[in-house]
Amino acid sequence: MQGWYFVIRNLVNSLYLKCRRNKWSLIILLTIFIFVLILNLKTLYIADDYVYHFFYQTSSPTEIAHQQKISTLLIPASMWNHYFLWNGRFVAHSIVQYFMQFDTKIPFDICNSLVFVVLIMMMDKFASKLSNKKAQAFVLPLIFVFAWFYLPSFGQSVLWVSGAGNYLWMSVIYLGFIMYNLRVREPNVQSFIGAAIIGFLAGASNENSGPAAILIVLLFMLKRFIETQKISLVTLVSVFFGGIGFLIMVLSPGSQKRGMMSRTWPVIHKNIENIYNLTFDNWKWLYLLVIVLTIAGVVLKKLSIDSCWSIIFFMVGHFAAVYAMALSPEEPQRTFFGGVIFLGIALFIPVYALFSEVKLVLPVLSILMIILFVRSYVPAYQDINQSYQVNKMQYEKILTAKKEGKNSAHVPILPVAKSTYNATYQTFTLDEPSDQLMNLWVAKYFDIGKVYGYHIK
Repeated sequence: MQGWYFVIRNLVNSLYLKCRRNKWSLIILLTIFIFVLILNLKTLYIADDYVYHFFYQTSSPTEIAHQQKISTLLIPASMWNHYFLWNGRFVAHSIVQYFMQFDTKIPFDICNSLVFVVLIMMMDKFASKLSNKKAQAFVLPLIFVFAWFYLPSFGQSVLWVSGAGNYLWMSVIYLGFIMYNLRVREPNVQSFIGAAIIGFLAGASNENSGPAAILIVLLFMLKRFIETQKISLVTLVSVFFGGIGFLIMVLSPGSQKRGMMSRTWPVIHKNIENIYNLTFDNWKWLYLLVIVLTIAGVVLKKLSIDSCWSIIFFMVGHFAAVYAMALSPEEPQRTFFGGVIFLGIALFIPVYALFSEVKLVLPVLSILMIILFVRSYVPAYQDINQSYQVNKMQYEKILTAKKEGKNSAHVPILPVAKSTYNATYQTFTLDEPSDQLMNLWVAKYFDIGKVYGYHIK
């Protein structure tokens, strides 16, 4: 676990120094934590969460009469079944199943909010280090607002247990992998063990973002070789095990069955067009901003050559993570999560270079961005809270029916979510007939015979 020890120690030291030097860092990070925690607490279990509450045997609750509730000791065997029957994301779903063993979602809500704060800190650390500037507290709100507005399907990728395990938590792993390998390390047993562990986890983290992170590390390694004619054996080990982790994940029998598609050029070309249409309108101004700020940094001699290469490498990682989905039979927007993170790091490197030493610019920008955030947060919270109140009513009605000895429960159906910040947006939820998939899983979760839905008038 040496790789993770380094990453965690580095982040703790970074947080300690930030808070010691500038109380604003602590205030900002604590505020971000509270904002995200509120939304986590207002988001209950959804869709796949009910499946992962049990030892994984099938995606259908009717095939197994008495399913066993998941526990920590059962997770390896559960993931073994999952690997062969559904997909190879054993790292992500091990995290999901760990939190699904608790009787309440609160432990996940707290940890998930902390992981989101860690993600903001890691993006900030990359941007400050790669721009050769001291960390500034008022860049943190800018990064947070960037994440709020541009992380795709925020509700599904950050607040939903199953989605956050697959995207938010995995982003910390593959960013930790990049961070570990950016530092030149002495080739010793501890370094090799750390490199192997963090490399394997990063490779197995995600089908598109994990390999993109490996590509970024390879680009930095190539640059270092050109400059010094030296290759880091530690980085080679890390990349090698990253490749092994990736292959084990994507070659799982479950993934092969579900990912079958004709990978001919016309199909791939059509997928590329779809991805372009999905993403370019949302990101074209960010692309322009990265280009303009980078050129300004070079002209004003604020950006070094090394910093410019770092921007290029993370942009390459961004495009690799996004357009790799052309090889997938589907491209839900949340799969672009890692690509957006890499784009954000590329953006904030020139932001640090240009503005970190200019007084008042960052505080003023932060205030303006926070105003935009609040204007967006309020309606998002209202939509999430509306779903939460109905979801809570569902739970209460089911528990009341069980207490009264009934074998069925009639519960209200969730209103249609209006905001992508709502984890129920375009996801499977309870329906009217008791034989619908989610109705069956909810009934299994609460150990009641049947659950019927009705529309609130």
